[in-house]
Amino acid sequence: MIVDFFIAGDHEAGKALVHDILAEHGFAVEAVAPDGSWTIGRGSTTVTVLLGAMAGKKQRLVYTVSFFSHEGNLVARIAQQSGAGMMGGAIGMSRSRSVLTSLATAMQTRLTESQLFLGTVTA
Repeated sequence: MIVDFFIAGDHEAGKALVHDILAEHGFAVEAVAPDGSWTIGRGSTTVTVLLGAMAGKKQRLVYTVSFFSHEGNLVARIAQQSGAGMMGGAIGMSRSRSVLTSLATAMQTRLTESQLFLGTVTA
């Protein structure tokens, strides 16, 4: 699953808001690629390996956040990494998608409240 958010205004301020929203949902930026994209994650690998789908909210989840410009506006693309949630089996994969859907809803709400939301595309 991939969700693109089109964000008005200053690009750095938009990235900072995206960062804040992710942190509010328990995600931390774990790596920054040379192109400026982030690897974000939450949960415990150990707990997920030991408990699988029973890890619940401690399930290890990892997504990628890429940034680029479209018609002068910032685009923040949040994507499930290949096999996201796999350690939790079918339930874990479903939970990974569900968390991303909830995160996308929260992002849209906060961006709208901040009057920065221009639109979204989900693939």
